[in-house]
Amino acid sequence: MQPSVERIQRRLVVITLIAAALWALAFGAGWSGVLVGGAVILASVWLFARIFTAAIVTGRRTLATGLTFVKLAVFLALGWLAFSAPAWAPDPMAFAVGVSGLPLAALWEALEVRRN
Repeated sequence: MQPSVERIQRRLVVITLIAAALWALAFGAGWSGVLVGGAVILASVWLFARIFTAAIVTGRRTLATGLTFVKLAVFLALGWLAFSAPAWAPDPMAFAVGVSGLPLAALWEALEVRRN
């Protein structure tokens, strides 16, 4: 079995949903911050996979470089808006829990690939 970005993304969704449920059971409020953090890192991984395809598979390195900078600018702007919006700002700890699902998903994938 070869490592797969798609499997990592599916595992990230599972980990994020479990973490949000555990957060809701433990703390009640703030579980949506876990979902937002998981969605942000999932979108980031998805975009990086597309940028990698543009750069390596198709050989369009200039496009990939431009997309990387656009991605950075968009995520910085969205992060600034999310945490500075007076109406709704995610709990920073819950957001961090959602984002930290990526290393767990990657570790899960690595262990599964090594086992098979």
